[in-house]
Amino acid sequence: MPIPSSSGRRGESPLSRRVTKPSAKAAGRAPLDEDRIRLERHLEELRRKEAELKSLQERMERRAAELPREIEERERKQREMIKLRALATATYADGFGKIRDKRHAPLKQSSSPRRMTRPEQRSARIQFLLLCAVLAVILILLWKSLP
Repeated sequence: MPIPSSSGRRGESPLSRRVTKPSAKAAGRAPLDEDRIRLERHLEELRRKEAELKSLQERMERRAAELPREIEERERKQREMIKLRALATATYADGFGKIRDKRHAPLKQSSSPRRMTRPEQRSARIQFLLLCAVLAVILILLWKSLP
């Protein structure tokens, strides 16, 4: 009776096993190695995406924490602008008195000491024209008095 092989297979000699096994290893390992490399690449890609998502989540959490402060700041600025517009277009002399007539308001609001109102400007124009007429009469009288 032949001696059984150490591999436990019948009819195989240790030499035949050596010849077939390396080729089987090379053929069997190649797809496994490729699958392993592919899975490692996929795992690395997933880790990179996970890190990106974590950083995005942290940014969004910081933004969400800052959002109420930004909203309050924006509302405060809007209230200030509304107050400034209300003061610039106020129709009350002091806010509590009678309604101020806009016809008597200055033409433009500026930082100069005091601007003339429209009725004052109208009366100043009339005065200027009357003074020009008086000057013209005086000049005519002087011209006629010359020899």
